[in-house]
Amino acid sequence: MEDNNDIVEQNRKNLEKILGGPVVFEHEKGIAGIKPHHKKEVMYFELTKKPAISTQFKALIATGVSNSGKKIYIENGTCILGLWTLTLPSGKMFRDLSYSGDFPGWRRALEAGAAERGLRTGRIEDLKLVISDGEIVALSECSARRGSK
Repeated sequence: MEDNNDIVEQNRKNLEKILGGPVVFEHEKGIAGIKPHHKKEVMYFELTKKPAISTQFKALIATGVSNSGKKIYIENGTCILGLWTLTLPSGKMFRDLSYSGDFPGWRRALEAGAAERGLRTGRIEDLKLVISDGEIVALSECSARRGSK
């Protein structure tokens, strides 16, 4: 029986044959947000111990879009929960999300949602996590884990 890695590699070979060149999957590019991308931006948001990460993500968006009764309009695009979790030396954890389309609208909504929920946001700049409260932590000091949990 094939394991998941065998299936992924077979899919890669099939795609490379169809496309006529090497294929690099998104997760193989390293920690989200290190390399800028022209079609999406990456932000990290602080996690709490509970509820589940997907529930926290949905609450962040819902709170941000209707922050304090003031609707923040997002003209287009989408926001997707990522798979990277950064754990700071303090033990605080941040999860990546990416958004496309209306960068300023998504950025305002997500920052407002996090602030209303008492959470911080962060971005990767020069191999450092720059957090919304001014804290800066080198990625080399963080533990990075990729996975859905």
